[in-house]
Amino acid sequence: MCSVAINFYQLKWRSKQMAKTSTKVTMATAPAKKAPAKAPAKAPAKAPAKAPAKAPAKAPKKASVNLAKVTNQKAFLEKYLRGTGRTLSVAQAKANYGITKLSARISEMRDAGLVIYTDENTTGKATYRIVARDVTGSRAAKFTA
Repeated sequence: MCSVAINFYQLKWRSKQMAKTSTKVTMATAPAKKAPAKAPAKAPAKAPAKAPAKAPAKAPKKASVNLAKVTNQKAFLEKYLRGTGRTLSVAQAKANYGITKLSARISEMRDAGLVIYTDENTTGKATYRIVARDVTGSRAAKFTA
């Protein structure tokens, strides 16, 4: 179906090209006539000035997670990261969850006995990941909301 449509448009284009070239040939062979002089055309009236266009509206901010439901940031981080394989950078924590001092929360969680790995993302910034088991081997939650 597509090849038929392409061929149809190719034929249409070629017929236009042929029409253009054939008119050029006939014009070249026909005797040249002098065109009558035309009166100079008046300049079109200018349109009234428009009001300046409004700047496009800014995109709405990304909706962040309501931390009012999570009374404890450490409990949220434990639930979000522990044993899930997810990582979280400082910029992501700040932008998405409103956690401004992620490194302080991570330090407190390490002091409580969680095993937390610090990795490096592609931009060279630190990302944090929490192992499912703590230093004693327990998988029980340390922090509760």
